Amino acid sequence: MAEEIIGGKPVTITKDGDKIKLEFHPAAKDAKHPKSVSFQITLSNADLTKIKKSL
Repeated sequence: MAEEIIGGKPVTITKDGDKIKLEFHPAAKDAKHPKSVSFQITLSNADLTKIKKSL
């Protein structure tokens, strides 16, 4: 598990088998529940390849 900042938003990145799970947390410094998940996405290797091709 790695905690990072992506696009100015705190995110926890975990590997789940061959997939990558991104959990975005509230960006507010004084959030009541700063570790709650605002948005979650799970990406497969095929998804990551598609993203890399578009960059």
